[in-house]
Amino acid sequence: MTVDEFVKNMKQKASKGLLEVSGTGKLFERTWTLPKGHAEIMVIRGGAIEKAAILHMVRQGVTMPDITGDVDTFVFQMEVFPENPYCPMGHFNTEGITREPRFYNMNLDLFPAVRVEEDLRAMKAAMDVVADRFGRDREKMREGLDTHYTMEHFTFPLATKVGCKLMELKDEDLDLFVTAYETFLGVYLDIISKRKGIAYNESEMQLKLERNGKWLQYMTLKDGAIRGALERGMTPLELLIEMGFPPSAVF
Repeated sequence: MTVDEFVKNMKQKASKGLLEVSGTGKLFERTWTLPKGHAEIMVIRGGAIEKAAILHMVRQGVTMPDITGDVDTFVFQMEVFPENPYCPMGHFNTEGITREPRFYNMNLDLFPAVRVEEDLRAMKAAMDVVADRFGRDREKMREGLDTHYTMEHFTFPLATKVGCKLMELKDEDLDLFVTAYETFLGVYLDIISKRKGIAYNESEMQLKLERNGKWLQYMTLKDGAIRGALERGMTPLELLIEMGFPPSAVF
């Protein structure tokens, strides 16, 4: 399977799965023509999904720091904000260079509001199986998620280190890349399905709003890719907002 095939298949699989688990959610699509590329976003809202955004962005012949010459790049990113605070936010970030030097990066993790340890253990166990299958150290496969998704003023990181952080994968690692993503998505959809009907109170909803606020702070103040896009002025603000901004938040 190629990266292009993975993205095509996963857009369909993820959007279908999220619509099904939402119950009554609706899907909206939007496309952008960019300098040297294009982007498309699918957004799901309603039912168990307060907001989910699935972004696919491709650019050709662009320059990147520390890389000589022009490269072709892709970003396939999904941010899922469930309605129920017992359902964690799902962070799915994959990106890479598809012209030499070819490599692929992947960060997958759960950002809970109300921590449900049973669900975190289930995800960690499933991703441990992936690590074992491909001969990866279980802990090293997650190393850096906590320091990546935090800021100095946070009392604890957004990340739970139950997913994976796989950097600079090569073509021969695509099976790992695809298996990790499919496994994480499958368990995540099961968690939403299991927890979306749990009754919650006002203080638990407050935890969700605070978590969303922390994510928005991280995204706008720390995330290097977002800051770079803003500095270069090559990515429409509407696209960045649609892709990553939470539907509700407090500070």
